[in-house]
Amino acid sequence: MDDINQNISVNEKLRGFTDIALKEAYRRKEHIIDTAEKENSEAKKKKELEFLEEAYYAIQNGTRKLRKELNESVSKALVDGKKKMFEKRREIIDDIFSKVANKLREFTKTDDYKRYIIDNINESIKAIGKDQYELYVNKDETELYRDILDKEEIDLSIKESSKDIMGGFIIFGLRKRLMADCSFKIKMQKAREDFLEYCNLPIKDGDLN
Repeated sequence: MDDINQNISVNEKLRGFTDIALKEAYRRKEHIIDTAEKENSEAKKKKELEFLEEAYYAIQNGTRKLRKELNESVSKALVDGKKKMFEKRREIIDDIFSKVANKLREFTKTDDYKRYIIDNINESIKAIGKDQYELYVNKDETELYRDILDKEEIDLSIKESSKDIMGGFIIFGLRKRLMADCSFKIKMQKAREDFLEYCNLPIKDGDLN
C-alpha cells in the first residue's frame, strides 16, 4: 500500500514537473514567436522605409529632371520667340530702309542733288582748310561730278570709289590727312543705327544673345 502511494506521489510530481516544463516551453515558444514577429515587423518596416526612400529619391530626381527639362523648354521658347520678334522687326526695318535707298537713288537724278553736291563740297573744303583734295564718287557719277566742278570752277581730283557709296562723295585732304564722308551710304548707316537705338532694337546679331 505504501508502495502504491509512493508511486502516485512520484507520478504527481513527475506530472507537475512536466506541466512546469511544458509551461516554460510554451512561454519560451511564445517569447521566441513574439520576438521573431517583432524582428520580422521591424525588418519589414525597415525594408518598407528603404523602398519609400528609394521611391522618394526617384521621384525627386524625376521631378528635378522634369523641372530642368521644363525650364529648358521654356527658356528655348522665350529665346526663339525673342529672336522671331527681332527678326520680324529687322525685316520691317530692312524694308523701310530699302525704300529709303530707292528714294535716294531717285534723288540723285534731280537738280536738287546737284545743289547738294556743290553745298557739301564747299562746306567740306571750308572745314578741312587749304589742301590738296581727292574726291571719291561712284563710277556712274564721275561725269556728273566733272560737269559740276567745271561749272563751279572747283579744282578737285575725282577718283572712282572701290565700293558703292550710294551717292554723294568722300573727300580727302591729302596733306592734312583729313576726310569728310558725305556719302549716302554713311548717312543711311547712321540713320539706321539711330533708329534701332531709339526703338531699343539690336544693331548686331550678337545683341540677341
